[in-house]
Amino acid sequence: MQPNTRAILYLQLCLLSFLIGDSLAKKLLATIPLGQVMCLRTLVSLVVLTAMVIATGRLALLKTRRPVHHFLRSLFFALISLGYYVAVKYFPMSAVAAALAGAPIIISAISPLLLREHANSIQWIATITGFVGVSLALKPDLSSISWNYLALLTLPVSYAGMILWSRYLSRTESDWSLNFYFYFPLLVLAWFWPAEWVPLTAMELLLIFISGSGCAAGFILMVAAFRIGKPVVVAPFEYTSIIMAAGVDMLFWQFFPDYVMWVGISLILLCAVIQAWQARIEPPAITPHLRAEDTHRP
Repeated sequence: MQPNTRAILYLQLCLLSFLIGDSLAKKLLATIPLGQVMCLRTLVSLVVLTAMVIATGRLALLKTRRPVHHFLRSLFFALISLGYYVAVKYFPMSAVAAALAGAPIIISAISPLLLREHANSIQWIATITGFVGVSLALKPDLSSISWNYLALLTLPVSYAGMILWSRYLSRTESDWSLNFYFYFPLLVLAWFWPAEWVPLTAMELLLIFISGSGCAAGFILMVAAFRIGKPVVVAPFEYTSIIMAAGVDMLFWQFFPDYVMWVGISLILLCAVIQAWQARIEPPAITPHLRAEDTHRP
């Protein structure tokens, strides 16, 4: 199997791991307080990721040259994660996936201004197409805005900020450290979240363990995917998460996107196709940063 083909397979397994973890979290949030799910799921993810770091001999890569940046970035991650959990609880998985798909689209739009990176007319067409698609999929209605809806609408901007911040820190920090330290403030926030915890059954504990492990496994598979494949080829396949999420919505929650949402999803996927085609001609404006010392052999 060719490296790029194997990388795409790893990425699809990564997206599937994230989707399983988030779908189980949505199911758990129906009966368990948000703070309790956040705390236990984050704890499981941290334990699993720590075990992988130790097992692969990457413990030394957790050293950091910029502890203040890690601390501030972790606080920011805790806040946007709260919004993410709220979005997962109250909205279809396909809507959440469409919102997250807006992050790379936003990055493509602002990278020429912030990072002084070139974007040609084809890339601008893809960016505008993606913006329209995300807008149709989320159907923002300012007349009926609520805190829950606001949490969904802010996901593209907040996650774009996380990606850009990670890009800046990746000049000196390993991928492992970037995905390790941000769990701690979220763990503290979830622990002190104002809600009484409820007793859990053995099945609920098992689902929390699977959900947290899915989150950690998704990171591991993503690292492996971008290690063996060319990012310009692999990255556009991240948009398949929207199709996966729509399938889960229809299968488990009997939610069927209306025609407007399907048009939006189609435009987002068209954006991915244009990006993939353009990547074969020239490198994109944003290339995920990955160094050999940051990765492991899966």
